Amino acid sequence: MEAASTTHLGILNAVLGLAALVASVSGFGYALVAVPLLVVLLPPLQLLPVVLISWIPLALVLIAQSWRHLNPRRLLRLLAGALLGAPVGLWLLSSLAEGSMRSVIGGITLLAAGSLVVRPGRPFAREGPPLLAAGLAGGIMGGASGISGPPIVLLGLKQGWEPRGFRVDLLCFFLLLHSSVAAGLGGMGLLSAGTLVLSLAVLPGVFLGFAAGMKLRRHIDAGMYRRLAVLLVVAGGIWALLSPFTEDL
Repeated sequence: MEAASTTHLGILNAVLGLAALVASVSGFGYALVAVPLLVVLLPPLQLLPVVLISWIPLALVLIAQSWRHLNPRRLLRLLAGALLGAPVGLWLLSSLAEGSMRSVIGGITLLAAGSLVVRPGRPFAREGPPLLAAGLAGGIMGGASGISGPPIVLLGLKQGWEPRGFRVDLLCFFLLLHSSVAAGLGGMGLLSAGTLVLSLAVLPGVFLGFAAGMKLRRHIDAGMYRRLAVLLVVAGGIWALLSPFTEDL
């Protein structure tokens, strides 16, 4: 699916705009919202780079607003694990059939939604090994589906990380990992010129969503957006999980 009609492109912009709105309010959730909603419109091998590449400009803007709260040591440990896991995820993406990949993405999304509402329990006394493990899991998930955040979000909730630092650590983690995954896709010959053009064509929707999110963020309780995002993720995950069984109906 290299070319997109005007209607198709409009839907892509609307969905990615919604994802950008959620991400600009919460600091995470871009791929969680975008991937399950778009997996029935684009094949996974095209969907993943479109989501990853369109996220990069948004991430740069969000990071510029809060980079002073970054925890470099925590970020580096997460990335060390993620860069080991990402090639495994890319191998899964290139090896599994499209229908199977949709089911995998749907299942990952539902697990991710659960991770956002589960009770985190007591913090780990030693944070180093859990950081590496969360990064490894996030790298595998990110390489396979673009959804890399849930393990890190869950660990951050469990450890009680300070919200501003937590948010910018997530943003930097996503930016660096997703850029690496996009480069890996290019190295594997899975990144076409048509996909790059499509990634640029959805940026108007991304930035409109970002602008709307930044305005709403000042007036609406972020907790409500968190609940709405989880509900949207669950609906999208179920949709993606069932899509291989319903696409011929």
